Amino acid sequence: MEKFILKPSIDMHAGIRVTKDTEFEYKNESVDQKLKDLVFKSITTIKGEGYESTYNTTINLKEGDILIFEEEGRGYIKPVQELVTVAEAIEELGYIKE
Repeated sequence: MEKFILKPSIDMHAGIRVTKDTEFEYKNESVDQKLKDLVFKSITTIKGEGYESTYNTTINLKEGDILIFEEEGRGYIKPVQELVTVAEAIEELGYIKE
């Protein structure tokens, strides 16, 4: 019997790994975001035919958390799944090679 793992994704995602000193502001037509002192605030407005929704989100981050930048207009998001750098992925895959 052989052992199998899920095929690793080679999709790349632009983003940042935050530290206690990371600060930024990002704004477009749908979102207004700020990060300071590891507190990430995001106000997202979605408009559709006959409706408008506004979401006000505050996330308390930890040093080392990753925020991914989504090109589709959502700005920065904290992904649900764990992401690592390419170097970290190669290192981890090397451990299971044997």
